[in-house]
Amino acid sequence: MSKFRNVSIAKKLYVIVGAMSVLIIIELLTLWFSIHILSSVRASVGAEGLLSKAQKDAVYQLTKYHRTRNEADYKQYLKFMSVPYGDHITRMELLKANPDLEIAKQGFRQGRINDHDIDGMITLVQRFYEEPHLKKAINFWAKGDTLITQVMELGIKIHHEINSPAPNEAKLTALITSIDPLNEQLTIIEDGFSYTLGEGARWLENLILKILFSVALTAEITGLVMTIIVSRGITKGLSEINKATAKIAKGDMSVRAKVLSKDEIGQLAIAVNQMTGQLIRSNKELGQYAHIASHDLQEPLRTISNFTDLFQRKYKGQLDENADEYLGYILKATSRMQTLIRDLLDYSRIGHNLKLSDIDCNILLQEVAADMAVSISESNSKIVIEKLPEIYASTEIKLVFQNLISNAIKFRKKTEPLKVNISCKETETDWEFCVRDNGIGIEEQYRERIFVIFQKLHSQKEYAGTGIGLAHCKKIIEAHKGLMKVESQLGEGSNFNFTISKHIK
Repeated sequence: MSKFRNVSIAKKLYVIVGAMSVLIIIELLTLWFSIHILSSVRASVGAEGLLSKAQKDAVYQLTKYHRTRNEADYKQYLKFMSVPYGDHITRMELLKANPDLEIAKQGFRQGRINDHDIDGMITLVQRFYEEPHLKKAINFWAKGDTLITQVMELGIKIHHEINSPAPNEAKLTALITSIDPLNEQLTIIEDGFSYTLGEGARWLENLILKILFSVALTAEITGLVMTIIVSRGITKGLSEINKATAKIAKGDMSVRAKVLSKDEIGQLAIAVNQMTGQLIRSNKELGQYAHIASHDLQEPLRTISNFTDLFQRKYKGQLDENADEYLGYILKATSRMQTLIRDLLDYSRIGHNLKLSDIDCNILLQEVAADMAVSISESNSKIVIEKLPEIYASTEIKLVFQNLISNAIKFRKKTEPLKVNISCKETETDWEFCVRDNGIGIEEQYRERIFVIFQKLHSQKEYAGTGIGLAHCKKIIEAHKGLMKVESQLGEGSNFNFTISKHIK
């Protein structure tokens, strides 16, 4: 059910329509099948009627032949007996492991069965042979065949005796008299055959009605349930978004819309949450930039730096050792502060007026590797670049790779050479990049903190830096409608994963 919840609304509707269509098709196929089977049962009952009539006509013609001794009457007898004999041929053929259906069909044709009914009757016997009603009917058929065979044998004997040089009337009378009991038994068997098929037809009708009712009920319930699920999902998702946006409009930026699915409603909730987060960040950035990255802060720093530098050059060596050391501290501090302000201003500009173009990431990484060739060589690092795609993005993406490789070099292990692997895989909506290293790793509780501006996990003495590099990276990725995260364990290296949207404009 959770997977269905995440399917797009359009696809959900297609699923509902598709499910209903399948059930309707099943219903129609069941109806067609039932009509076909019932038609075959009807044809079988009709075939029994033809057989019964032909058998009685044959007995009548044989009796007449005994009385008239006219060979034409005997031929009529044989003509009528060919009907049950044809059915006998079909039954015997269908009992074989690999029956010849053409022989079976020819037997039914001889039994005067309509060509349109033959295939259905054969299928009925083959497919439902073990069904109790049909099995019982076939047993009646077999018993009738035995009696028909006896009648045929009597006919041959009567014909032979009549055509002998000196016919024995007593023998002929005995032979013709023995036909009546067989005829009576055949009538009973034929009635049993018809009655059994009738019972089977009624049983089949009830079964088919139950199946059709079940399929129809299933179709209705399925459609109703799926419609309720989809409509409730849409209503509930929109309700959550409305609640969240109402609170955001009142100034409550802590609220987030609940993402109940990954369909269009869920994507809308995600978009609302992303816009809310972006608004919060923008407000914070505006406050920071207004108070820190202003002309009033930069100008005094430049003044301090310039005059301290002049003072140091003019009076170096003329003051005591502490004075020279203190002047050095001042210059370093002002330089670091200027760097922070410059980085902060750069950070504030990220994402504004993005200039997008087609970028071959393979060429881009070659440029990055060339720019960082010295640090890569000095650190004895190995950068492995797998086949990368061409993406539509800004050149700021280059800074992301530079920062991630630079951090990998900075935070490498001292006990083994650094290896950085850069790869990418494609999804329906994004390019998913992965920059993997075998460095010192990151503790789990700090995985989110490292993306916060000016947040450092180590002292300046351990690892120099401003703590803004990963914040830069994350903001660049978010400007490209992507996400950035890290998977890492202390001492086991890090995987920095980020996405670039394929649909950025």
